[in-house]
Amino acid sequence: MGRTQAQRHGVLVVAALVVGGSGLVAGLTASGDTPVDVARAEAKAADDGRTDVAVGAFSPDRLSAGAPPGATTLPALPVRGAEQQPAGTPVIEGLAANGIPDVALNAYRVAATRMNSTKPSCGIDWSLLAAIGRVESNHGRFGGAVLNGDGTSTPEIRGPALDGGQFPYIGDSDGGRFDHDTRYDRAVGAMQFIPTTWRSHAVDGDGNGTTDPFDIDDAALAAGNYLCVAGRDLRTDSGQRRAVFAYNHSDAYVAQVLALARAYASGIPVDTLPLVGDTSSPVPPPSGNYRAPAAPGPAIGAQDTTPASGDTVLVGSSGPPPAAPAAGAPAAPPAPPPGSDSGSGASAPSGGGGGGTPPPATERAPAPAPAPAPAPLPAAPAPALPAPALPAPAPPAPKLPAAPAPPEVVEPVPGETCTLLGPLGKALLPGLPVCPSDAQEG
Repeated sequence: MGRTQAQRHGVLVVAALVVGGSGLVAGLTASGDTPVDVARAEAKAADDGRTDVAVGAFSPDRLSAGAPPGATTLPALPVRGAEQQPAGTPVIEGLAANGIPDVALNAYRVAATRMNSTKPSCGIDWSLLAAIGRVESNHGRFGGAVLNGDGTSTPEIRGPALDGGQFPYIGDSDGGRFDHDTRYDRAVGAMQFIPTTWRSHAVDGDGNGTTDPFDIDDAALAAGNYLCVAGRDLRTDSGQRRAVFAYNHSDAYVAQVLALARAYASGIPVDTLPLVGDTSSPVPPPSGNYRAPAAPGPAIGAQDTTPASGDTVLVGSSGPPPAAPAAGAPAAPPAPPPGSDSGSGASAPSGGGGGGTPPPATERAPAPAPAPAPAPLPAAPAPALPAPALPAPAPPAPKLPAAPAPPEVVEPVPGETCTLLGPLGKALLPGLPVCPSDAQEG
């Protein structure tokens, strides 16, 4: 009899727990059981500091609950159509032409490396995240926005209202917290997460203590988490297609993203680029159902033509162009030829950024050899200096008539010296006696 009473008490306790648990769940979702209602309850709980509310595993069509008649809605379980042909080469080259900002490229590579550390079976490659980042927001540059060094864009990027027109209907789920719209939801940030899906996959990618869909470091890691859960093994073509189709339920979107990923993987060698960030901390599993799309509707970044600016890695290059030396600074020495000893010193940390399997890449033509530098022109001979002018010879001095020789002194009379008389009868040598012959004639 005592045992029967104890059993009855046990049944009553279990029933009370079940009823109490049901009441708790009902209290958390008193406004309904759609993802929008639960998301609102989760947002309020987060504001109140509670962690006992999470988005449930709802089918995608329930995101469109409450849509007006005739509105475009999400299907319960999207069915893929026939495999689309890859986008044409000119389209892909056009999308890839403006390169990837250094900040975004590092975020994609860190996210892929960290996801492969957490879930080695995923095998995601950075190029797949980069392709989605390009078509969704032009790597955080949509509409002329500037991607800042901290991973945020100025201004913040918010997609069109999901009002059931061109984009599937999703009513407001966050009270305008992320998308600043209290009537409809909008996809937000560089990877264009809708608020409901963001809350399921939000993760702090850069270790700053917050989860922010407008921070490309957080958004890229959340996207990697989403794709790994949806595609499971992204080392296979089927896994990549499954993952990208879950992200956006469009076959054309899948074809475009995979073709662009191949262009990035083959056109941007990253093995020698530094990798900055947390690449090994565990990534928590999502709290909601991966079947809900991350970014429903046409990708807004695919038509964006904001040109490259700031530090950007272009397709076909190994890194950003070197900065111009400051005025007056000596020019940097030329790089040593491949294979030569470039000297000692530690190199910067580097890595491919993911180690996953990129979509098959086409073989690239070898880069043309650089044209030889023109030989220096011979120096022009210095002009010969003119020989110093010699002084003109002095004109010859005029010849003066020779002075008449003095008259020869004769000795007409032996032993006695005398002088002859001149024409005027005067002695030519005064003081001497006149010679006898002249004296007689005079």
